[in-house]
Amino acid sequence: MTSPARDSADTTDDRLRQHIHDIRGHLSPAMLRADSLALSKDERTRQAAQDILAALDAATGELSAMRRLLTARRS
Repeated sequence: MTSPARDSADTTDDRLRQHIHDIRGHLSPAMLRADSLALSKDERTRQAAQDILAALDAATGELSAMRRLLTARRS
C-alpha cells in the first residue's frame, strides 16, 4: 500500500512528464521548419536557422534532463 503523499507525487510526476512531452511536441514543427531553412541558398538564412536549431536543441536537452530527474526521483 502506498501513502497518499506518494500517490500525489506520482500524479504530479505523471503530469510533469505529460507537459514535457507536450512541450517537445510544440517544438517539433519549429525544428522541422528550421531544418528546412538551413538548406537555404542565402547565407544569412542558413545562419539564422542554425541559431534557431541550437536554441531548440538546448531546450530539448533541458526537457530531457527534467525527464531524467523525474525518473531518478521515482527510483
